[in-house]
Amino acid sequence: MTRGVQGRDRMGRTALHYAVLSSDVDGLGELVASGADPDAADGAGWTPLHFAAQAQNPQAAAALLAGGAAVDIPDRHGNTALWTAVFNFRGEGATLRVLLGAGADPERENAHGVSPRGLADKIANYDVAVHLPNVEGSSL
Repeated sequence: MTRGVQGRDRMGRTALHYAVLSSDVDGLGELVASGADPDAADGAGWTPLHFAAQAQNPQAAAALLAGGAAVDIPDRHGNTALWTAVFNFRGEGATLRVLLGAGADPERENAHGVSPRGLADKIANYDVAVHLPNVEGSSL
């Protein structure tokens, strides 16, 4: 359990991480307004924006970005929030659009040389690539 706005639990997560995990968009806005660091990384290097991307929660992502979160912070494997959103894509592109609208780089490679665009080209269960700019048929 975390204590206060900047407190961390044993995994390095803050109250802001948990607000995103519980989809408490109002609460995360209040935490940021109270001084919570929107770029605080946990032990795996995940910021609250990574959690919003994983959950495909565009409202949380937008609130974090409006609160000053940096869009392309990599985790310990070099994965950005956009990479995480592509990996966890479930058919709706709103979170991708929020991240791309904030300047997320679809070409930024992780530590294994895989960019969000490269990952999107490999995912077979959904056509993720249509949501990335400069791709034929892009919805952006």
